[in-house]
Amino acid sequence: MSLYVIDASVAARFLLFEELSDKAEHVLEDFMDGKIELAAPKLLIYEVGNTLWKAFKQGFISLEDAREKISYFLRLQLNIIKLGKEDYEEVLDWSIKNNVTYYDAIYLVVTKKVGGILLSADDMLYEKANKMIQALHLRYYR
Repeated sequence: MSLYVIDASVAARFLLFEELSDKAEHVLEDFMDGKIELAAPKLLIYEVGNTLWKAFKQGFISLEDAREKISYFLRLQLNIIKLGKEDYEEVLDWSIKNNVTYYDAIYLVVTKKVGGILLSADDMLYEKANKMIQALHLRYYR
């Protein structure tokens, strides 16, 4: 069974309609059907919350919708990967060495740590990640 590490660009598409939301729906269906495993760093929860806050502030969703969506997301029970001290130092090294944000480097290190495939809808992250680890752009998901 394939293990995908998802980033916020994929998780947001589970909850909000954006380009490639149809592909994200396939990912979610496969996860719910037990065909794939999904993992993410704890950072993802904060990034999803921030995405919902932003959607609310921009008038795209109501506060009630935002609350329902974060609750739904938490009920998905993704495999949340916790990092240790050495991992965070490695994240900093990857960030500096590869000229990616510290946030993005967390996804790279988690993917390497669990031996998974990074699944992202972020073009820039995908391009950089694909040179370092196994990565798949959401647009290419089945």
